[in-house]
Amino acid sequence: MKNIPLRVWKKTVFPVAALVLATTLGLSAQEDSGEGSKGEGSTGEGEVFVDVVDVNIINVDVYVTDKKGNRVTGLKREDFELFEDDKPVAISNFYAVEEGRPTTGGVQPKAASTDEPVRLPQLALREAQLEVPEDQKLHLILYFDNLFLKPFNRNKVVRQARQFIYDNVGPGDKVMLVTYDRSLHVRHPFTSDMRAISDELHEIETLSGFAVQADSERRNVLRRFEDAPTAFEAEAHIDLYAQSLHFDVMTTVRNLKEMVRSLAGLPGRKAILHVSDGIPMTAGEDLFFMLDSRFGDDAAGGSLRGRRYNTRRLIRELTANANANRVTFYTLEAVGLRSHTSLSSEYGGSRGTDGVVAGSRIEADTIRVAGQQETLMMMAHDTGGLATFNTNNIAGGLSKMASDFRTYYSLGYASANSGDGRYHDIEVKVKKKGLEVRHRTGYRDKTAETHLSEGTLAALLYGLDSNPLGIELLFESARYDDEDHWLLPIEVRVPLGNTTLLPQVENHTGRLRFSVAVIDEDGRMSPVEQTAVPLTIPAAQIEDARKQYYVYSVELKMRKGRQKVAIGVRDEFAAESSYTRRPIQIGRS
Repeated sequence: MKNIPLRVWKKTVFPVAALVLATTLGLSAQEDSGEGSKGEGSTGEGEVFVDVVDVNIINVDVYVTDKKGNRVTGLKREDFELFEDDKPVAISNFYAVEEGRPTTGGVQPKAASTDEPVRLPQLALREAQLEVPEDQKLHLILYFDNLFLKPFNRNKVVRQARQFIYDNVGPGDKVMLVTYDRSLHVRHPFTSDMRAISDELHEIETLSGFAVQADSERRNVLRRFEDAPTAFEAEAHIDLYAQSLHFDVMTTVRNLKEMVRSLAGLPGRKAILHVSDGIPMTAGEDLFFMLDSRFGDDAAGGSLRGRRYNTRRLIRELTANANANRVTFYTLEAVGLRSHTSLSSEYGGSRGTDGVVAGSRIEADTIRVAGQQETLMMMAHDTGGLATFNTNNIAGGLSKMASDFRTYYSLGYASANSGDGRYHDIEVKVKKKGLEVRHRTGYRDKTAETHLSEGTLAALLYGLDSNPLGIELLFESARYDDEDHWLLPIEVRVPLGNTTLLPQVENHTGRLRFSVAVIDEDGRMSPVEQTAVPLTIPAAQIEDARKQYYVYSVELKMRKGRQKVAIGVRDEFAAESSYTRRPIQIGRS
């Protein structure tokens, strides 16, 4: 998936609704570039302002265990305390799930003549759980980072993952399969068909893994380092290697951020199972340590200079973005139990050169592994997930993640913030002593415009089709514009009966915000464009207006080929949004 601002937008709003309705209803509409979620209506006797305040419900998924790591169930709303920026907030929503069954906030099937729950067979139980609230459904991404994976290690996880998804993905949940091979590749989009995911996992086993090449490059650097007669020459070899590795780390983290950003508009819980052999926190840190060990003062603090390749800040940005979008990382180190690679025969055994002895190599290996695991730990810890490393028990790590999916609490509260764009810390405490709590550590408060853009992007990329306003997207015939572009007129129809129109003296007023985005068959996307449209309808004609549509027209300048167009519409007075998308072939195929 590429995020390339390819489209050139030629945007014109034709007041079609005004043409259709004005002669009988006197409705007026105009394009407005105003920001914020405040709706303004004007009457013939002066301006009247309507201030609409969004109630932003923040959901925090919470996992509670005892000191032995066993799941704790049966807790109630009153057992929890919730804090935002160190200030207590009231828990407005409470939802508890135990072994896949909602125990609070969900409906339990009952027997006809007893208060005891019906003991359903497993298939019937799964079907009885289909009505999961939208904000509790799971979108799971299996993410294989082939840049930092050896094929053998990856394929061990792939085989376990097949059984994992069959056993633990519930009704209404969806899974997507992604690989990173120096660019993001969606191997299978979100689906509830686990057989399709399983089939695609077979294909992943045939892909290359770049970690083999990376190990070869490190061995070559070690040999050049040991042959270097001076600290200056040795550092030059290490520095060149660290620059290259640092670039790889930055690109893999930035693509993860892009993945997280694209998930923002999806409702419900979102989890990424990130599989790798580990990602260095500081590229080349182990080799800079060896430089200091061999040359001492002559190295002039190589380890200190190596800190310029530290990516902690970038990882923090990644986890902050994940928290902002309710995305939890589950990181799995596929390599399993490690040995000291620098002592193997391919690294020259225990041979020492100018004071470089086996002990320093062991320490360097320890530093390297610790740095790779620190990144995985930070990604999981900061987002409320779990990190699994230094074990050959892959199934055990997957089982712990599955327990999070099946048994958890969801706490919701109404944020007092109103789209300030700031990051806010979250803390959850359990009143009962001796219990441990995991959850995401914060969230970013977003404006209504940001939410609309993210929802439009989710519709474009993942087919999000949430349409409470009943909007319709219609295409007219595209016409040739120039050598590279076609012009596509589109219409978005919004039933006025589904919108909120507030009475204000002689008129009723409303306010709609439209967003549009396009993606082509190569994954190139346009920016998400937005336009706000205030509506004014004479009070005497409001009943007739509610039976008709407001039509928003826009002309898109597009390239030839298979495209998808996504539309978002927000009723700003009702704080409700709709999303839909349609494919289209531009020009002859």
